[in-house]
Amino acid sequence: MHWKLGGSGWATWSWSVNAAEQKVHASYVGPEVLAGFMNGVRALLLGCSATFVTFVDEPSGTRVFFNQAEKEVFVQIVEFADLNEPSSWWSDARLVWAGRLPTEAFVGSFMAMIKELLSEHGTDGYRRRWGYEFPALEWAALQTAHSSR
Repeated sequence: MHWKLGGSGWATWSWSVNAAEQKVHASYVGPEVLAGFMNGVRALLLGCSATFVTFVDEPSGTRVFFNQAEKEVFVQIVEFADLNEPSSWWSDARLVWAGRLPTEAFVGSFMAMIKELLSEHGTDGYRRRWGYEFPALEWAALQTAHSSR
């Protein structure tokens, strides 16, 4: 898993799983995407059975849905043509990838991704590249939830 900061206000989440690489783009229009992702992963750690994160990419976007049962998470990556039009979301939706994997493996990869991001850019570099503050409170809450497992 990797979170790559592009130019100001652009980021790409890439994830290789089962020999297939997925890439999801986010723009500054949804500046809280990484915080939302952290909150979703924390919810999984706390036993939540379903959550999602939205990557806005003007006007299109991608939602990554997580459904957890036992110790596995079912992940679905769905692209939407226009997230501004709720009435047409599903008629224009396209399933990009879906699969199951151990929750702990997914969470571990996510945690490593954030540590790599901070090692590469730090919070100041994140702010310069993304245009918004690093979600430090969400990161602290996720670390607490992860360490209590």
